[in-house]
Order: sequence, then structure tokens, then C-alpha cells
Amino acid sequence: MKGKKLLQKLLAAGVSVFVALSCMAMSACATPDKAPDGEHSGQTPEEPDDGEQGGQTPEEPDDGEQGGQTPEEPDDGEQGGQTPEDPDDGEQGGQTPEDPDDGEQGGQTPEDPEEPEHVSTPLPAENKIYVVGDSTVCDYELKQGRLDNYYMPRYGYGTQIVEYFNVTSEQVVNLALSGRSSLSFLQEDEYTELKNSISDGDYLIIGFGHNDEKDDDAARYTNPNKSYTDDSTADGPSFQYTLYQNYVKLAKDAGATPILCTPIVRYAADGDYTGSEAHITDIGDYPEAIRELGEATGTTVIDLTELTKAVYLADNEGAAMYHAHTSYEGEKPDETPAGIDTTHINKYGAQMVAYELAAALLETDNSLAAHVKDGIAAPTDWTIAIDEDFEKADYIAPDLDNMTAIATIGSGENESVWYKTTMGDIGGNDKLPNFSTTYADGVFTVSNPGGTNGKFASKTDGMTAAFMRVSKDDNFTISATATLKSIAGSAGNNQTGLGIMLRDDMYIDVNSKLVNSNYVAAGVIMDGTTIFSRSDPAKLTKGDKTGEPAEGDVFELTIKRLGQVVTVTVVKGGTTYTETYTDFDFTAVDNDYMYICLFANRGITVEYSNVTYTYDGVSQGA
Repeated sequence: MKGKKLLQKLLAAGVSVFVALSCMAMSACATPDKAPDGEHSGQTPEEPDDGEQGGQTPEEPDDGEQGGQTPEEPDDGEQGGQTPEDPDDGEQGGQTPEDPDDGEQGGQTPEDPEEPEHVSTPLPAENKIYVVGDSTVCDYELKQGRLDNYYMPRYGYGTQIVEYFNVTSEQVVNLALSGRSSLSFLQEDEYTELKNSISDGDYLIIGFGHNDEKDDDAARYTNPNKSYTDDSTADGPSFQYTLYQNYVKLAKDAGATPILCTPIVRYAADGDYTGSEAHITDIGDYPEAIRELGEATGTTVIDLTELTKAVYLADNEGAAMYHAHTSYEGEKPDETPAGIDTTHINKYGAQMVAYELAAALLETDNSLAAHVKDGIAAPTDWTIAIDEDFEKADYIAPDLDNMTAIATIGSGENESVWYKTTMGDIGGNDKLPNFSTTYADGVFTVSNPGGTNGKFASKTDGMTAAFMRVSKDDNFTISATATLKSIAGSAGNNQTGLGIMLRDDMYIDVNSKLVNSNYVAAGVIMDGTTIFSRSDPAKLTKGDKTGEPAEGDVFELTIKRLGQVVTVTVVKGGTTYTETYTDFDFTAVDNDYMYICLFANRGITVEYSNVTYTYDGVSQGA
């Protein structure tokens, strides 16, 4: 509002709030015995001034260009005088309490109307808002085919832009991908789509930073300390250069308008947002790099780091509700969200961030501000984030302290302690004796000899395994040689499998069709499938078919976990097959641990030798 601008100017000049408010309520801010001159020196009450230059006596009428004028000759604020009945345009000069003012200069009575703050216009039908970024921006439902199986699922703020801008849903093209940085995103089909599609009159909202910080991952890391003109790659490519060349310049060259967003903060329970939670790492300050890039290139920057930090600090305990939660504690309807994800926001949080983005745009001269909806407001009801169809898992993590280990391999940080279990859809508890997992002389033997128990089917899994537990924060490499020793004639080719599995949760000697949680497998199914996974309870995802295994076949298997990136490798018959999973969810059920399994089922016997676990340090997280 223009009145607010005047107040801000007065405050900036050192005027007290009391005086500033008084000035806004009066035609001029002056003492009772002295009228304001508006520009130069004051004069006596007998010598009113038109606010331009000097004064003159009442006997010398003035045309309003220079000098003063008599009280009988009020000034219209532009030139010349006018009678009290003449309206004032509020541009310059004083006016009577009855004279309306537009709030630009001078005072006004409480009855004076103010100009509308903002009138939204629709984005032209031929234009679009493109959105790129990471997991805090992306559309999980679009990219995964479904939302997370969480009590309060993850949502990127790019999904909620349509709620605050005068656009149709088809005009917002959210290309953001979970786990990507400004560098790694360049390898994705979505970046190719952006390059081929963005055009004159479009907008590009750019939301990277979370994963550019991962200096242990060369595919994603960018250096925040280099300028936007530095194209060197030593010590990592420049964050500014990567953003400018591939996103800002791309948009501008196409006639589109880029908007840089600093990354949203991660939630800190202690309210400390001075370090990595605000993306200020040991390497450098990522939000500041974006601010500097915007200033250097004349690009609008929306500082979501500072905006979200301010929201959180206003009520840090309540701010936890902006974030995804995997489950809940207690009983409905009095449940309490549990299993907080301190990086990823839920629908409520996504709306908050989208609102902050839109509101901040209104304070800029960016043309997208014209398309912010009228009367926008921040969300107030966190329960919109709850998935009402969520079913809480009946899960208790295994108490390894009260279990007997079957093997201990390696030492120090590389030590791995192994246990055994049979779990899942195995045909009933009475089938448990049909499975066997043993360890002797450096070899695990895992089998369901002569049986037809267990399966890898579309909706259920059942197997026996040797397993070890790892922290959700660990980076590691696990490898083994698997030899297929025997195949029973009754083995089901499309449901029998072997390999190394990295999974979310672990159950001990239980028959249950609900054991179908997230996992990836460096292994094979007897129908010829190489590498498979499950990230949806109702969907088993199989890789390419490379030929059915036979007795005596040997497979070299490896799973490497580096932060959000898990690489699965199978060497079969001298040919290497690999699959990379980025931001795969291994903590939806067990929030603290992951589990590595050497598994088999349904009529086969497999020997696992050369089992090696290597600890590769602490993950840098999401």
C-alpha cells in the first residue's frame, strides 16, 4: 500500500512510529504555529507557501508556480490555487480534511480510501510456468505413480504453485526430480524436455541446493564458492555457473523469465538454523551463492531459506507439522504424528512454501507477480497432510541383542554380524521347518530344498535369508559371490529368486502376506529377470530378462549405498547389469535401520561366498 510506503520512508529517516503514524493521519506533520513548506524554509502563518519555493505577502497573489499565496487561495498541489471546493489530486501540497488523498504523499483522514494492493491477471493461455528442482519441489505422485505410503506423505512445493497463481493446472509443468542436483538433473529426460519446450513468455522456477551440497558424490556436487563465470571443474564445478548456464541463461535465451529460489531449510528440533539445516556447510554457503548469482545477472531471487527459517522460528515446535511423517503413535482419533522426515515437507508444508514464494514475488518487479492470485493466505490446518487411507504397520524391529548370531565377518568399522530368518508369504507357519540358513567355513548356505515355499509375486514376498542390520545413516558396499547349487523340479520359475537384498524392515520367523515393504535386489528370478525391486506394496518391479539361471551358475553381486543413491550390480555370465536408485525410501517402516539379506526361496539352494561388507562413512542425507 502507498500509505505503508510512506510509513517505511518516515521510519527509514529516523522518525518515531508515533510521529510517523501522526503524519499519516494529518495533512502535514508540523507544529501548530508553523505550516510545512514541503521543500525549503518555513514561514509565518500569515505567509502560507505552495511547497515549491519561497514565500510572499498576502497582498501579492501567486499563480502557484513560485512563492506563497493567501489563505483564500488554496493550492491544488500541481500549479495555481483553487477554492476550498476544488478537489485536490493528492499529488503535492496540503488539503483540507475533506479533501481525499490517494495515499501517495501528504496526510489523509481515516475515512480516505486506499488503492487496491494487487489485481491478479491470468497467465496467458499459451504460456507456462516450468519448475525444476529436487525432492523438496517435485511431484511424487507424478514421478512414482503414487504418493508415499506415509501417514503424512511427502509433497514438493512445486505441486502447490497452482493454488497461489492465476493459472490452470496444465500451465504448471513440474519437471523436478527427487535426489537430483543442478548438475545431475542435466542428465535426465526432464531436462531435455525443458530445453525443447520452454519459450517466449514462459517462466522457470529453479529450486536446487539440497543435493548440490553432497561433496562425496561427484555426480551431484557443485562448489558454492566459485562465480557464475567460472567454468572450471577442479574442486567441483561451480554451483553458480551450473545454475546460470543451464537454467537462467537457457530461460532468458528462450524469451522466458527465470526465478531463482534458495533451498528451504531442513527442520531442526532445537531451532538452530545457523548451519547445514540452512545449507551453510563446511564447504560454503549455498543460499548466499544463489543470492549473489541473482544480483550479478539481474535475476529475481526468492529467498526461501530465510522465509522458511522465519516461519519455523516463529513456532519451531509447530513447524514439525510442515514435514512428512512416516507413521503415528497412539490411537485414532487422538494419534500423534511419528517418524518425522526433517528434509521433506508434506502437503501442508508444500502449501506454506508455495504461499511464501507467491507472497515474496509480490514484493518484486518480476512480471510473474501480476499472476499471483488475489487474497492469498498461508495454510492453517496441518491435518490436510494426513493420508486417511494410511494403515499403520504392525511392526516391531528385531531385538538383535536377544538373538543368536550365525556369523561375524570382518573387523572394526567393516565388521558385519549376521542372523537368520524366514519371513513373508511362505504358506503358513508350519512351513518354517522347510527353510534352512546356515554358515560354515566362510560360506552361507540358504535354501528351501525340495519345497515350493516362498515367492516373489506381484503383491507378496516370502523367503529365507541370512541378514545384517545397518544404520539408515551409513554408506557402505556389500558384495558376494552366489552359486546356484541346486534347483528342485517343483521350483516356480517366475517366483523363485536369489541374491543380495537391501530392504526397509525385518521380521523374524513369521508367516505374513504383509511382508512386502520397500527393497532393491542385486539378484535374479528364475524366469530370467536380472535385478528387481519393490517400492509399492502392490507392485514388484522386474528388470530385463537375460536368460533363465541353471544349476552351477555363478553370479557376482554388489549393492553400493552412497547417500540417496543406491547402485545395484549383477555380473552374470561375464556380462554386467546395473541399476541406480535415487532417493529410494528405505525408512518408511523402520525409521532407524536398513537390512541386508542373502536370500533364497521356493526349491533352490544357494551358496554365498566371498561376502564382504565395507563401511564407507556417514551419509550426508537428503
